[in-house]
Formats: sequence, C-alpha cells, structure tokens
Amino acid sequence: MYRISILVLFIFLTSCSMNRMKPNVQLKQKMEIDVVPYRIQNSDSFNVNILLKIPLKSLVFKKENNQFIGNIRYSFNINNRETKAVVSRVTENRSITVSYYEDTRAADQFFQIETQITLPAGEYDLLSIIQDIDSHNIFKNTINIDVGNMPMLSKLTAFYYEDQEKYYINKVVKEDVDTVWFKFQMDDFEIIGESIPFNYKVLQDSTIIDSSTVSIIGNQQNMYNIPLKVTSEWENDLTIFFGNKGKFSSMKLFVESKDGTQLWSDKRKDIVGIMAYLLPYSEFKNFNKLDDVELFEAVTEYWKSKDPTSNTKKNELLEEINNRIAYANAHFSVAGRGWQSDMGKVYIVYGPPESIDRHYNAEYAYNYEIWYFSSGRKFTFSDQRNFGELKLMSKFQ
Repeated sequence: MYRISILVLFIFLTSCSMNRMKPNVQLKQKMEIDVVPYRIQNSDSFNVNILLKIPLKSLVFKKENNQFIGNIRYSFNINNRETKAVVSRVTENRSITVSYYEDTRAADQFFQIETQITLPAGEYDLLSIIQDIDSHNIFKNTINIDVGNMPMLSKLTAFYYEDQEKYYINKVVKEDVDTVWFKFQMDDFEIIGESIPFNYKVLQDSTIIDSSTVSIIGNQQNMYNIPLKVTSEWENDLTIFFGNKGKFSSMKLFVESKDGTQLWSDKRKDIVGIMAYLLPYSEFKNFNKLDDVELFEAVTEYWKSKDPTSNTKKNELLEEINNRIAYANAHFSVAGRGWQSDMGKVYIVYGPPESIDRHYNAEYAYNYEIWYFSSGRKFTFSDQRNFGELKLMSKFQ
C-alpha cells in the first residue's frame, strides 16, 4: 500500500510538472510574414526573401541593467507541397534589447527577421515558428509559396534606414522617416542611353500629389533599390506606383503627419482629465476656466515649454505621456476608458512600476496587486466588491 501511494504521488507530481512546462501555442495572427521570390539570372532557381515581424508586446521581457531583454528561437521550415519532403530549414536564437518598458508594450513596435533561401521553381509550404524562450509561448504560421511564373515586375518592398539599421515598412511610415526606399526586380524594361528610366507616382485618393522619373544604371540581377524623399504632401493613405514601359507595381502606405507630436486627444474631457492628473490644483483650475479654443492653445503651449528638444518636431516628454495613456487604455479598460481607472491614473503619473506582486485571496475570492516603484512608492489595487475592476485600496508615498 505504501509503494502504491508513493507511485500515485510520483505520477501526480510528474503530470503537474509536465502541464506547467507545456508550451502555449499561439495564433498565427501574432506574426506578419512577407515572402517575395526574385529570379536568379541565367538560372532555374529563385532567391526567396522571407521577412517575418512579431509584435514586441507578444513577448516576455526581463529587466537587466536598466534595459529590457527578450529571448526567442525561430525556425523556417520549407516543405515540397506535393512530396512533403523538407527542402530547407533555418533555425537560430536571437536576443532582443529595448531601452524602455513602453516599447515592450507598444502596438507599433516589432522585431523583424529577414532571411533568403534559394529554391527551384515549384510549390512549397512555409512553416514559421517562434518560441519565446522565457515564457515558453510558441507562435506558428503556415503559408503557401509558389515559386516561378513570376511577373516581369515584382511586388514592391518598402524600407527605411535609422542609425544604419534597415527597417521594413508593412503599412505605416512614421513621422520621423524622411526617405523611403523601394526594392523590386524588373526583367523587361526600356533603356535610354545607359540608364533605365523608372517612373513613379504617388496618389492620395485619385489625385497625383507627387510624380517624376528616376534614371538608374542597370545591374546583372535586375534588382533595384530606389529612394524617394517624403515630402510635406505625403500624408495619410497613399498609393505608390513604380514602373517602366507602361508596366507598374504598387503598394499602399499610411504616412503619419509631420506636424510634430500631437496631444493625446481632441476632446475637452480627455484633455482636462489628463491635465488634472499632472498639474497641481492651483495651475489646473486656470486651465479649466478656459473655453475650448483657449484650452487647446494653452495646453499645447504648456507642452511646448516642457519639450526637452525644442529644436526638433518631436516632443519626447509629450510622446512619453501619449504612450502611457495608450498603454492605460489598452490594458486597464474595464468599465470605461483605461486612463480614467485607478491603475491608469497611477501608470500615467508615475510610469511603469519596477515590479508587481499579484495575489488571490481564496477566503474572500478577490484579486489584488501591489505595484512597487524605485522611488519607494507602493500602490495596492483590489477588485473586492468592484466587479472585476482593480481599484486603488492603499498607497505608500
């Protein structure tokens, strides 16, 4: 009987351990994958360019030496669709380092992986796998790749450079990007002299807002990278066309406004509410007396006076507040806007906590959290009698 009890206990503990370590397989929507085959001249094979992007907010980051570190393992597995045979496999570990906690939660921050694989013409299945090493979460996606029967003008791929690093653009061109590069391959083109004239057009709705001809020297692989200056007219939804001899390839982009960092809202209630968090009452009451036009002018001037880099269009302090408000709205909304919640208010005023303790009181069936800040501040939130919303119960300042 004693041996049987020990065996049952061993099986129970083993099964619990296995359950804890079981990877959490996530949906493919977490990834963005773009695959573009390019012809290899005088060959039956193709260079297949694979670009994968995953949102940083999907990954777990740990704070180390005032930075945030994430660790992933990724693999690309390409199978012949008909025979199911593996024709190529790439596996690698990567570390991701970001400076600010908000970057790990921001919706527009991605980690990108680019690789190129040579394949003969055919039909393939690409299985992409990313494992978050710290959380054991696994993200998978399978897409079909048809290599061969390519158009004379390939699809456009857009990217920009920042600090000598290349960043691919899926849709949005950020406000501080002044030049967008377009990559494509074209095999059949018209040559004038020694140059190839590529025509481009930039359309907003159905109106051409920018157009010209760029002449470049041809190359053996017929691969071209052409930079276009982002002008003041480039704003909001645009369609970019590149071509030669009447053949065009296009892509849609959204270009952020270059007017500088904007306030978090154009609604009086939102502006007044946030300023009430940030200002002493003696200053806030003066803002609250103003009409709508005066209020927005005064708040705009207030943030201009706080801009740490007044010689640039970007206001880093206002951008930080905007990021905190966006994070609060995304993560603390239960009964209303997240910035109006207790957790949202603390996050906006003090930023991300240094550490968080999460607990569950089994006797009275409620959750509570304790936020600790490096300054020594401590805030306790509980959903006791709050229908699931964690509210401020006590604070130590």
